[in-house]
Amino acid sequence: MSKNEEKPFYGFVALRGFVLTAGIFFIIGFIVALFYSILLGFLLTLPGLYAIFSYTTTLYFVNPTKTLDQSDVLKLKGNELVLDCGCGLGRATVGIAKQLTTGKVIGTDIWDTVEIPGNSPERAYKNAEIEGVKDKVEFRNGDAFNLPFDDEYFDVVACAGLITSFHNDELKLKVMKELYRVLKSKGTFVMREPIKHLKTLIFLSPTIFFMRLPSKNQWQSLLEKTGFKNIEYFPHRVAGSFRMKKV
Repeated sequence: MSKNEEKPFYGFVALRGFVLTAGIFFIIGFIVALFYSILLGFLLTLPGLYAIFSYTTTLYFVNPTKTLDQSDVLKLKGNELVLDCGCGLGRATVGIAKQLTTGKVIGTDIWDTVEIPGNSPERAYKNAEIEGVKDKVEFRNGDAFNLPFDDEYFDVVACAGLITSFHNDELKLKVMKELYRVLKSKGTFVMREPIKHLKTLIFLSPTIFFMRLPSKNQWQSLLEKTGFKNIEYFPHRVAGSFRMKKV
């Protein structure tokens, strides 16, 4: 495959959790079927089958070879300095960079390889190179609770699937306030996160059951507590985007 034909790869999110979940139920079901009851053993494998179904649909919604297109929500002019917090392998970062002309997007992450196997800034830079936007991106180590930037540093701040990973409202608020801190006055914040409803529970990875997913109204309440005003909501299949300004 030539360099021009090489495809980016943005990682399989929560792959190890999916394999562990499915594997445990299949092993238990097999043992029970072998030594006790075939019917009960089959019933015990159903959660494993559900894990396969839900993870397959997750890959449909989150294609690991395609960027996240947020152009309809971000509406960038092209000259902004943008932060993508919790960038992983650059799925959203590269998508943002494609909207820029003279601007730049900085992606920060702690590069957790448990959540995304192979997660690293080197792989993220490789994706940006393949997509032809390496000159518009920068990847840095950055803890979402203590970002290495001055107050009011960015024109736009974005995150996708980051805040859901913090399992209580106190931690969610702490991260939101840190993102608020580095955003310029009158700057734009865009957040894309799973929303608590039946479609999310059916179609997303089983690991979603272990997260305290907020509803749309609960997300909005957290954003208002952070200090954001005039919050707009954009529904997606199993997630929602919120766009707002820092007053």
